[in-house]
Amino acid sequence: MRHVAASSEYYRDSIGDLVARDARLEEFPVLTKRLLMQNFDRIVADARLSRKLVEDHLSGDDPGFPLLGEYRVAATGGTTGEKGLAVFDESAWLDAIANTLRFQKIVRIDETTKSMAIFASSAVHISHRIGAELRAFRPPAPKLNVLMPIEDIVETLNNHQPEVISTYPSFVRVLAKEQAAGRLRIRPRLVRTSAETLTADVREIATAAWEATIANSYTCTEVGAMGHECLLAAGLHLAEDAFLFEVVDGDNRRVPNGTAGAKLLVTTLTNRALPLVQYEISDIVTLATEPCACGLPFWRIASIDGRREEVLEFVGDRGEKVEVHAHRLRSPLTGAKGVRQFQFRQLADGLEITISVFPEFDGKAVASQVEMAVRSILETAGARPEHLTVRTVDMIGRSGSGAKEKLVVRREPGA
Repeated sequence: MRHVAASSEYYRDSIGDLVARDARLEEFPVLTKRLLMQNFDRIVADARLSRKLVEDHLSGDDPGFPLLGEYRVAATGGTTGEKGLAVFDESAWLDAIANTLRFQKIVRIDETTKSMAIFASSAVHISHRIGAELRAFRPPAPKLNVLMPIEDIVETLNNHQPEVISTYPSFVRVLAKEQAAGRLRIRPRLVRTSAETLTADVREIATAAWEATIANSYTCTEVGAMGHECLLAAGLHLAEDAFLFEVVDGDNRRVPNGTAGAKLLVTTLTNRALPLVQYEISDIVTLATEPCACGLPFWRIASIDGRREEVLEFVGDRGEKVEVHAHRLRSPLTGAKGVRQFQFRQLADGLEITISVFPEFDGKAVASQVEMAVRSILETAGARPEHLTVRTVDMIGRSGSGAKEKLVVRREPGA
């Protein structure tokens, strides 16, 4: 913290006095993604770095090449849709890779494991960059990304027969349905997920498809690899020797273990180029109340129930506001036959659901089934939307450099 206050103009002004008097971390101001981007040039510890320089490099011909010969940079639109930038100096980047390797070791992945990853196609995104580092000393494997035609992905997986697959939870659904249809014929022992919320229904679908262990990981572009489940899959073990984690309520007060917070605050301990102090991640996190039976010393996140931005608002019977997290509406869509993708859009007077349907199913019949199921859940929650519509499209595009599948899209101005 003394380094941060001495080397960063922004932190010198915002926390210099707090560091000087050894104040408790709870007294330090929260850094949001918006504040990070607004003050980027003052936060970075190297005066040569700037937001424009980083963005120009990321939009150039080789964003994977170290900036200024020494900095790895990445960008994210994230689930919130608000852009963020990451800068890692050489030491911090090696720490990020080492953290990933350490986490993979606890699920029995090493340099001999026949593994394949299906994430972003762009070198702008951190999952692509870490994947490139790991491929350098792993058994050769074809490169795949979620934007490729599904037929090509299925053929490649069938030919390569990986024992471990790493991908987004939303793409696990796609692969599992290809397996159920008989087009995909693989038997992985482990499926690793990252970058999106892993829900119980996706775990069940993956278990039914492959009888494999499903292990979730926890990475933030601006921060790096933060946590990973062990083979017991009983929560995400956190890298407490690389970061400080605080689960807090809406007023940034710590909540007890076992209680869902409004957000997670993370302080980095290794990145001296872009230090993050009390950096806000809007995940709704609950910490475990007891140690994991696996014996690892790191505490765990027991559950992540999506992001604050994914909470939908409706009117109740008496005109009151009723909040329903979009994850409550996932199960009927995840389990519905024929649904390939889905997305929610909040309307001023209700909800619009967009779905894509597998070609062998009748789109109108699937849309009707989805509408009935979602209406039932909303009624149970006490929500009475004036309008609820289901729209069928050929494909829902993935968002940002990370090519993530966005669960909720923002309401258009005036909508």
